[in-house]
Amino acid sequence: GARGPGPTVPASPDPGAALQRMYVDTSPFSPAHLTLNAEVLGPERMLFGTDSPPLSVPLEDLVRMIEKLPVDKAAQQRILGGNAEALFDLRSRP
Repeated sequence: GARGPGPTVPASPDPGAALQRMYVDTSPFSPAHLTLNAEVLGPERMLFGTDSPPLSVPLEDLVRMIEKLPVDKAAQQRILGGNAEALFDLRSRP
């Protein structure tokens, strides 16, 4: 038989608080998109990703795009790996 709508998630009373729980990856190959994510969410909410395959952009080009973001070198390093290490607790794993 037909099923009713799935479970609903209550809306956050504070959309800004919801953004503090959101992470995005860097796979959109767009400097404007990445810059907007860095400005709105902050570099601490960005995880390096390539969408490869099927996207066949050279890895060096993606890294260069991160290096051109209007953030300091420490923030670039967090985007390129530090954020994922902390989020997924990778430092404590063998």
